[in-house]
Amino acid sequence: MAVAVKRLDVNVGDLVEIDGREYDVVSDKAGGAALEPAITVFSPELHRRHGTRPISQEEFDERFGDVPADGEG
Repeated sequence: MAVAVKRLDVNVGDLVEIDGREYDVVSDKAGGAALEPAITVFSPELHRRHGTRPISQEEFDERFGDVPADGEG
């Protein structure tokens, strides 16, 4: 049985889905890229799992406005 090689236009850090499975694109030791089973979870997925939502800037300031800044940003 012949296997067709497909080229993917992806970059390191991308998340790809192949046959319903998710894979992270990671750098390999030879300077190229490889696919590994996905361990990356993005915030929209976390919010969906936990029934939460992102907080607004106003909510952030109310909760963390008194925390001293470290001056790095």
